[in-house]
Amino acid sequence: MMRRRSWLAWLTLGLFAVWSLFPLYWLLATSFKAPVEVSRIPPRWLPGWDPSAYTTALASPQLQAGILHSFLIAFGATAISVICGVLAGYALGHLATGRTDRYEFWVLSSRMAPPVAVALPFFLIFRAFGLQDTILGLTLAHVVLVVGVVTWILIETLRGVPHDLVESALLDGCSYASAFRRVMLPLAMPGIAGAASIAFLLSWNEFFFSLILSDANATTSPLALYQFVGFQTLDLGQLAAASCAVLVPTALVVGFFQKQLVSGLTMGAVKG
Repeated sequence: MMRRRSWLAWLTLGLFAVWSLFPLYWLLATSFKAPVEVSRIPPRWLPGWDPSAYTTALASPQLQAGILHSFLIAFGATAISVICGVLAGYALGHLATGRTDRYEFWVLSSRMAPPVAVALPFFLIFRAFGLQDTILGLTLAHVVLVVGVVTWILIETLRGVPHDLVESALLDGCSYASAFRRVMLPLAMPGIAGAASIAFLLSWNEFFFSLILSDANATTSPLALYQFVGFQTLDLGQLAAASCAVLVPTALVVGFFQKQLVSGLTMGAVKG
């Protein structure tokens, strides 16, 4: 009976892996197909090695600028969100007393409204302050999108640090700021790294606000993929190659910070 359950579990995991990884395989395979083979019916499941799509796609100035802008915006939004989240997490997790649940729920509620509900106010405010189609403007917009999730994760991460360690540091003469810097930050670094990874992924993949608030000077990588979709034509090979290039940073973040990502998601899902 146990062997049968184990066999069914492995079969289920195998089917789920195929279901999840096959689109990535097909995207990678399409990117290495010759132009005449991209739309071939029936398709060729094992493509050859034709890097012409990458040569053309990566030479596109729009894609190069989009990837650069995405890096600047994602790193900026991640840094600001983590700094705000760490300070808020320390305050709500260790310093606040009384009804802090209201504030914690308010922090997370920033992710509950659909982006389209705030698109027009954002557009009008950014245009009034001259932030439309700027790297700074998109960075601030992405901060609004990710700071709630980052703060929620870091509240639980810092709350998990034993308060006795902080009290011991205070008895040894440390101030609250010194105890925070010397005791809590080193112990919370795995959770902080996980929250930063999630913030980077959310910012890197953001499409809607980038579409609304940017034009030519702050185009991000998801928007840069649009150039390969023409009015009457669709270059699937170059689109697949550009998509693979855009996926590389996310794959690296997931690969290097896998444990921290799991820890961060677990902290954010389980409260208390």
